[in-house]
Order: sequence, then C-alpha cells, then structure tokens
Amino acid sequence: MADEKSTRRIQLTRSIILGGEHAEEGEVHEVHASLAHHLIGEGSAVPEEDDETDPGKATAVNRMQQASNSDPKTRRVAGAKPAVKQE
Repeated sequence: MADEKSTRRIQLTRSIILGGEHAEEGEVHEVHASLAHHLIGEGSAVPEEDDETDPGKATAVNRMQQASNSDPKTRRVAGAKPAVKQE
C-alpha cells in the first residue's frame, strides 16, 4: 500500500464489504488511515495489536465542557385545557 503513516492495520469485529469484496469478522486488513478511523469509529473494527503506526495514541479528543450559562429551568405556568366542557 502507501507509506506506513497513511495506512493502519485493523481487525474486523463484524463481516463487511471491504474493497468490493466480502471480509469476515476477525480478519486483519491493512487499509488507509482515514478508512481505518471510520471503521473503528462505527464499531466495525478495532486497531490491530501489532499495529506500530499508532501505538494506542488517540488521534482526536472530544471534550465537553459544562456550559457557564444555560437556559432557565422550565416551569409549569398553566394546566391543560379540559377535553370536555364542564357545565
């Protein structure tokens, strides 16, 4: 394939179509890094244990911070109108 930095070795966690062919769960494939990240992200693959191109490093970090201001809490102002008129 391409140079070592642009490829990753992955192990499939389910059967999928890969490169136009059927690939079985448990098989190990060397794919482009962007495809590897996509498959790992959707749960179709895991990084191969022997993959030396990325030894457990995260490539992206998603951190959420608590909002410093937020919308006011909701409160009930009035009850629902009765479905049947009462006389």
